Amino acid sequence: MKNKIYYASDYHFFHELALKRSRQSEFKSVEEMNKEIIERHNKKVNEDDDIYILGDIIVCEDSELEEKLKLTIGRMKGHLHLIIGNHDYKYKEKAEFLNFFESVEEASLIRDNGRWVHLFHYPMLTWYKKERGAYHIHGHLHDEKRFEEFKILCTQEKALSACVEINDFEPCTIEELVINNNKFKDIQI
Repeated sequence: MKNKIYYASDYHFFHELALKRSRQSEFKSVEEMNKEIIERHNKKVNEDDDIYILGDIIVCEDSELEEKLKLTIGRMKGHLHLIIGNHDYKYKEKAEFLNFFESVEEASLIRDNGRWVHLFHYPMLTWYKKERGAYHIHGHLHDEKRFEEFKILCTQEKALSACVEINDFEPCTIEELVINNNKFKDIQI
């Protein structure tokens, strides 16, 4: 069986504001949110699969970082690759943060089953080989439709959000992202 490539974004482990903004209907507490995201991740992902996490992995005090990473990222299956998000910048020089990932980059260009995929935390309007069918996978917008960027992104067929809010709080393959993003774009505000 071939190893799979999965994508996810904006786990926001331990982040009360993320829970209050868009996750209260799904989870009753941060602890429940953390536990359920880890369980969904591990139910789907095998040890040899690659997971590209497109930013905003955890929000906590520096003094708690290593302990909280052990409780979350340290329990997740797969080869974890982090694309830095806005909440991750303050940790990007810390060894106790970097050690939990096989790679940490600000952006990445990969091949997924022969397809070019440009990875960045923030959505972009243009990317490498876009005109030749390449994909752009991003995070950051969560399930927000009120921003002008959302309306523009709806016109970009190969720009896909990996935000957990629109992907059942689990990592997804490109094929799953296409399905989930199309469903999300079709739901009226």
